[in-house]
Amino acid sequence: MKILIAEDDELLQMLDSELMDIWGYEFDMASNGKEAVEQAQKNEGKYDLCLMDIDMPLMNGYEATKIIRQKVKYFPIMAVTGNLSIGEKYWEAGMDDFLEKPYDHDKLFNKINELTVKIFKLEFKDNDILIKKEIPMTPEELRELSELKKKGLTKLKLVGTGYTFVVHRNIQNKISHDLIGEGKELSEFIDRSEKEPGRCHLYKMNLHVTKDIFTPDELEDAIKNEDQIALKFANSTDQKLPE
Repeated sequence: MKILIAEDDELLQMLDSELMDIWGYEFDMASNGKEAVEQAQKNEGKYDLCLMDIDMPLMNGYEATKIIRQKVKYFPIMAVTGNLSIGEKYWEAGMDDFLEKPYDHDKLFNKINELTVKIFKLEFKDNDILIKKEIPMTPEELRELSELKKKGLTKLKLVGTGYTFVVHRNIQNKISHDLIGEGKELSEFIDRSEKEPGRCHLYKMNLHVTKDIFTPDELEDAIKNEDQIALKFANSTDQKLPE
């Protein structure tokens, strides 16, 4: 995980740096909004999140966010400010959330985890299955993923097929285990989308998928069974596409 921090207070810069090191996050530091914009443009596509102070010299956080939203591919931005009059300004500027200073370290950690949810992408390459986490494309998609995360779910995309599913958060590990670890030609999982949920059959040969639609009773029983199975894959190591 890599975070862009825009903060002009040197003491808070030191504190944020220590926290990032403790949590194992990579980060870049900007001392004002202008530097934040420059960093975002220079490293486009590399940041998982920006922690944006509001009151900074040369360019404030609102102005910086508006420029980033116009010129850089979307990534979550959270206002971090002691200005209690922020109101809805952060939202209007294009930010996704805000955290009031002074903040509890655990609250910052939790906020970071809420805003850095990812979509899983699945692809076959050289007879191997590759899994990569992808940043949401829009604020709306971020909010959708955040709600899914609260339910223990995520979204899974099959590269090159156009298929997207709502699945148990561990399913990508189960699929990898089935098709690579066990050498199977078929892996099954449940698409939990509100529209047409059903059991999916994923074929290793070409990532082709077929789906059986459930009745409500069948779906409830199938989800209970899959939840038990998916727990076995909670700590599996994801295989990732090369950056």
